[in-house]
Amino acid sequence: MIRMLWLQAVKGAWSSYIRRMNNNIKPQRLDVYLSQKIDMGMTLEEFGEMVFIEGFAAGEKYSKTLMREHGEHQLN
Repeated sequence: MIRMLWLQAVKGAWSSYIRRMNNNIKPQRLDVYLSQKIDMGMTLEEFGEMVFIEGFAAGEKYSKTLMREHGEHQLN
């Protein structure tokens, strides 16, 4: 359940980022650019969202590792 909430929050952050970028780029809309298909059979936006989510997941995993290592050092 917590993982689903976390993924929803990250997707919300991604959507918010895209909306903000869309407002800042006036002559061409970013959503038109991101709707292009790339070689892997997905749109550029889908690929960017996947990379964004995986980056958050990697950061969370790294932070848990650091916290665990830090805790072990304090106990010794």
